Amino acid sequence: MDRIRPSEYWSLYAIPVSPLVRISKWMERAVPKISIVSPRLDAKPWGGRRLERYGFSLPEATAIGEAVVTADDVEIGSGFGAGGTIGDVIADDPSGRLGTLASIAVSGRHIFPLLVKLIDASENLSIQVHPNDGEAVGLDRLGKTEAWHVLAADPGAKLFVGLQPGVTLETFAAAARKLDGSSASLMRALDAEPGTTLLIPAGTIHALGAGVMVYEIQQPSDVTFRLDDWGRVDAEGRPREMHVDQGFGVAHGDVRPEPISSIRLSSDVGERLLLVACRYFALERLTVPAGMALELASGLSPQVLTVLSGNVAIDGGATSGSLAAGHSAVIWPSDSGTVRIAADGEIVALRSWVPDLHAEVIEPARLTGSSDSAIAGLGAPLLDLQHALHRSSSPA
Repeated sequence: MDRIRPSEYWSLYAIPVSPLVRISKWMERAVPKISIVSPRLDAKPWGGRRLERYGFSLPEATAIGEAVVTADDVEIGSGFGAGGTIGDVIADDPSGRLGTLASIAVSGRHIFPLLVKLIDASENLSIQVHPNDGEAVGLDRLGKTEAWHVLAADPGAKLFVGLQPGVTLETFAAAARKLDGSSASLMRALDAEPGTTLLIPAGTIHALGAGVMVYEIQQPSDVTFRLDDWGRVDAEGRPREMHVDQGFGVAHGDVRPEPISSIRLSSDVGERLLLVACRYFALERLTVPAGMALELASGLSPQVLTVLSGNVAIDGGATSGSLAAGHSAVIWPSDSGTVRIAADGEIVALRSWVPDLHAEVIEPARLTGSSDSAIAGLGAPLLDLQHALHRSSSPA
């Protein structure tokens, strides 16, 4: 708690605002707070109806492409901050709600650090690219590095990530300008299999293929440069807006992400798999057997828990609630305490957060005997973990 100077002590007749505010904020951060969110459903020309599998009630005759789980405008249905939005909670106490790590990840902006979505790609998504933080400054935005974790995929479904070896950006740009989807033949097409995880750094040319459902985690940015849209047009025969010049100004043709090998962490209950980690976010898959409970540390940054199957009772002490498949909660950072996740039947959930790479990724992975090369692979093709591993091995 901040030290209160003697001149700030209050009396019955004069109560300075500042120490009361500080004490109130400190007490709020003393134990974990939990907000159960109401994801926003976004219609997309390439969307479908498969989000109904996760308990979402979709509007009739509408192709829904995304359930936006966390963003500043996402509403809180119950728990801490109920009736408001995620952004409202942050605005009330930016430093307390974000913590140091998340504040660094969003370059000091008062915004939620993780943009999490469930995506149903019934058709191919546009071929696109995102700028990095430096390139997005002129747009008053953050860059966008993202990761996909495949939830379901039709037979033969593909993930388009990076250019084929030997294909130049100039060759690809010439094909993309035709706007007929032929540029996809110059991209690497990986098989989309449930459980596959890919890290897609800013600057990577990419597209989700038709028939894929993914959990997507990314930097909180809305900057997307479309390069090609498979020849799609609207009811009046008009193509969607493209951003070819801007896109090729930030594209890197030599970035070719590969599926990541997860690392199993030690756990007293169930199974914990680290799927991906970089300076912007980490993602973990949790499996908790029926009738068991897992204790999660409240953490140094906000956490997002999304249930994929089963039913969960979640309790942080000050707030609690229940989550069914498809439901998500934000666990806000606190100075102490844990969050209890109790399974009513076996549950599978995904947990995301802005990590301390050394304390929350490298050390736990090393404790299980994972090699440094395997740990670095969690963040490939980015070098964040390689640099963190080098610092942890260097003499003090």
